Amino acid sequence: MIRYLLADLLRSQRFVPPFVLFAACIGVLYGGDPGNARPVYGVSTLLVFPLCAWLTVIVANNEDPVQRRITVAAVGGWPRMLGGLLGAGAVSGGVLVLLAVALPPLINFHHPYQLDDLVLALVAHLISLCVGLALGLVCSRPLIPTTGWSLLAVLGACLVLIVSNDVPPVGPTAKLLFDPARPPATLFLLGQGAVALAVLLLALGACHWLGRRRG
Repeated sequence: MIRYLLADLLRSQRFVPPFVLFAACIGVLYGGDPGNARPVYGVSTLLVFPLCAWLTVIVANNEDPVQRRITVAAVGGWPRMLGGLLGAGAVSGGVLVLLAVALPPLINFHHPYQLDDLVLALVAHLISLCVGLALGLVCSRPLIPTTGWSLLAVLGACLVLIVSNDVPPVGPTAKLLFDPARPPATLFLLGQGAVALAVLLLALGACHWLGRRRG
């Protein structure tokens, strides 16, 4: 199921705009001397969050409603379809996470990247991935039927969460990165990760319940 959805995504080429936007933002961030590693990773953490949500919406809405019903019947029901959507969204968003964490040490060679910086950045970006997956799932079919409204909902929710940067887990995690003098707080990160997983599980539960009712 995941392989089918990813192949369909590649054929549609609808993944190109979020990846182009990601490349443009990374180019701006690292075009000059961005300074210490952690603050810039904080920016990319906030960037990955809406892009992962956008990619999840694209994966979820790539098929038209008629084709979606056929696919659901072919794979044996909505729960398997939902698992495939989650897996395909995680893979496509995971590519962004890997690029966001691995590219800066190659580009920004003026500043050393310590192992704890990379680990902290990876955890922060994975938290953004989880929340982005959750937001993308609840902003796509069957909860929101059209892609245009889905993307508007994603944009609105991301603006609220990013501007109100005290709302866990993405905002507080990014604020930790913005302060390079602040030591990594393992318990804090574990707490934010737990919140991100809880948000994702709630989103899956809502999609599972509504998808079965409408299926």
